[in-house]
Amino acid sequence: MNSVETSSEDFENEQAEIVNIIKSKEQRSEYDGTKFKWNKFNEDLACRVVKEFLKKHLPKQVKVVGPNAYIEGYPNEFDLLLVTENAIPAAFTNAYRNTDVRFVIEVKSHGYTDQERPPKLLSEFEDIRKRYRNVNCTSLTISETLEPKRDGSSYFRDLKDALGPRYEAFCLADSRIQELIPGQWKQFVSHVTENGARQA
Repeated sequence: MNSVETSSEDFENEQAEIVNIIKSKEQRSEYDGTKFKWNKFNEDLACRVVKEFLKKHLPKQVKVVGPNAYIEGYPNEFDLLLVTENAIPAAFTNAYRNTDVRFVIEVKSHGYTDQERPPKLLSEFEDIRKRYRNVNCTSLTISETLEPKRDGSSYFRDLKDALGPRYEAFCLADSRIQELIPGQWKQFVSHVTENGARQA
């Protein structure tokens, strides 16, 4: 970790700040009949805010890159990657050698509305781990409903159940009751830094 240790209270303040920045800058997504407008903007915003806050907690041997990063030889785009300190992307790309990648971080501003997405994400994480034993995977959702009022919706617990126990999933705020989920940012940072730095 960096030379100045962050207290639990500081982590909670950061968590609130991340949620508030994203909430204040994101655009309301409206369905136009084929897709939700502003979704890509909102996801990009969430990635950039998370990246900015995460990088100050990283040990010197790793750094966070993205959004829109790749592992060389793998076709899927990733929200954020944790890579070794001196890693550079291949010329004219944002693709990093798999030996330099330590973590794939999936970031969502508001979770998933597609019931099939959690098992698909699990399948992708499993494929990555099968190909690259040095690469860990995790998911971070900014806000999501933890206790739905109606049945049939996809919620954070569905994602956590689908990914666990092999992969961790974190959520910073409960969108229905508009409250932070205590300790989630601290746990996410700890998980990523400890497991990402171990192999660097």
